[in-house]
Amino acid sequence: MKCDACSAIFCNDHIKYDEHQCPSSHRKNIQIPICPLCNQAVSYEYRDQSPDHAVSAHIDRDCKSKKREKVYSNKCSIPSCKQREVIQVKCDVCLKTYCLRHRFPDDHQCQKMKNTPDTTRKPLPTKVSSNQRTQEEDDYLLAKALQESEREESQRNRTHQTTTTATNNSASSADKKTCSVQ
Repeated sequence: MKCDACSAIFCNDHIKYDEHQCPSSHRKNIQIPICPLCNQAVSYEYRDQSPDHAVSAHIDRDCKSKKREKVYSNKCSIPSCKQREVIQVKCDVCLKTYCLRHRFPDDHQCQKMKNTPDTTRKPLPTKVSSNQRTQEEDDYLLAKALQESEREESQRNRTHQTTTTATNNSASSADKKTCSVQ
């Protein structure tokens, strides 16, 4: 059978545009794209325009979606610092918002910290190395399992592909023309 969009010859299994990744399918397979932001139908600017380009142009020009919130909205409480963060980082002592650079009480000269005696301060935990070794072992075991899984999957695909190719070759051998997809 001959594809009406790209004019290549295909078998019954591969004649559909999606089955042979037809580069000219957007000319024949007319579908109205929907904008993912405003959920409105998007019209084409010209006949052979791809749906992706039409939606992209719509978003750039006249999409009426709600304006996105600013990502970096958490401003540091230090007056001279202009840094903003994606996540809110609050000091446990004074409960003000700071950037990652000034997040610790000693880094922003916390006023409440100066008023409290040193005996109430809690020391930071320093032991990390014992957990690090087990994390590395877990990563190694996970990588090994993933590699084995990929090997089994590729082996399954090879056996499936050889059986599919054998049945397709016997079914399509009756046709005078061969399929462009193998």
